[in-house]
Amino acid sequence: MPQPLSRPLVPLVSWALAAGVVAYLATCSLGLFPVLTLTDRKSWAWEITAFGFFLKVAQDNRKKVADLYWAKALVCNAIAAFGGGFLAPMIVGRTPVPLMEETFVWMVVVTWYITHNIPHFSDFLGEVLREGPGRTMLSIFFGIFKTQQIVGAVELASKAVAAEDLLPKSAYFPFAVAAPLLCGFVGGCGGAFLPPSSGLAPIEEGKVWNIRAAFFAPLMYVIATRFCGVDLLTAKLGICLFRIAGELFPSQRDAIMESVTSVLYNGSNVRSTPLPTVVPVKKA
Repeated sequence: MPQPLSRPLVPLVSWALAAGVVAYLATCSLGLFPVLTLTDRKSWAWEITAFGFFLKVAQDNRKKVADLYWAKALVCNAIAAFGGGFLAPMIVGRTPVPLMEETFVWMVVVTWYITHNIPHFSDFLGEVLREGPGRTMLSIFFGIFKTQQIVGAVELASKAVAAEDLLPKSAYFPFAVAAPLLCGFVGGCGGAFLPPSSGLAPIEEGKVWNIRAAFFAPLMYVIATRFCGVDLLTAKLGICLFRIAGELFPSQRDAIMESVTSVLYNGSNVRSTPLPTVVPVKKA
C-alpha cells in the first residue's frame, strides 16, 4: 500500500492525469467523433485509448492474479484483455487481432508489469486509478476500445463470409447475420470463457454486464447498419456511447437492463433463471 504521506497526493495526481489527457486530445486530436470511434490517427489518441484499455483490464484483475506465479498472472491478464480478439477471428478462419497488431501484446505486458511489479509505484498507481477522474478516464477508454473489439469482430466476420469461395452462400440470406452476431459477441466477452475449464459459467444466469453488453451491442449494430441503413461509423458511435454509459453509471445501467430483459423474458416465454439444482439423497 502507498505510504500515508502519498495518499493526499492521490486525488491531485488523478485529476492532473485526467486533465492532461483531456487537454492533449482537445488540442491535438481531430475532434470527439474520431476519438470515440477510434479513427483519429493524426494524434496519439489511438495509442492513449488502447493503453488506457489495457491498463484498466490490468487494474480490474489486480487482486485476482496478485498471488499467482508471474507467467500465469500475465497470461490471465492477457486473456481478460483480448481473449475475444483471439477467438472471434478464428471462428471465421482469420488471424487473431493481437497477432496482426503487435502493439496490443506489448501494451498488455507493460500495463501488467507496472500494475504489479514496481515497488511503491504500482500501489500508488492503483490508488490513483481506483476512483475519481482516473477511474472515469479509464472507463471511457475501456468503452471506446471494447466497442472497437465488438464492431471489428462483426465486420471481420461479414467480410470473411462474403469472401468465402469454397462453400456456397446462403440460399435465403443475401448477407451474413449469424456469423457477425456470433463473432461480435465473442469479440466482446470471449475472454470470459477462457481457459476452457471455465465452461459456460459466464452465461449461466445472464447477470454479468460485459456478457449482456456483448450480446446487445452486436445486435443493435447489425440491425442499425444492415436493416436501417445507418452509417457504419455513426452506428459504432452509438455502441460506444452505450458502452461508456454502462461503465460510468452501473446502478442506472442495471436497473434499465433488468427492465429490458424482463420485457424480453415475458414476451418470449424463455426461462429467465435456472432451476435449482436438486441433489438426490439415498435413504438409509
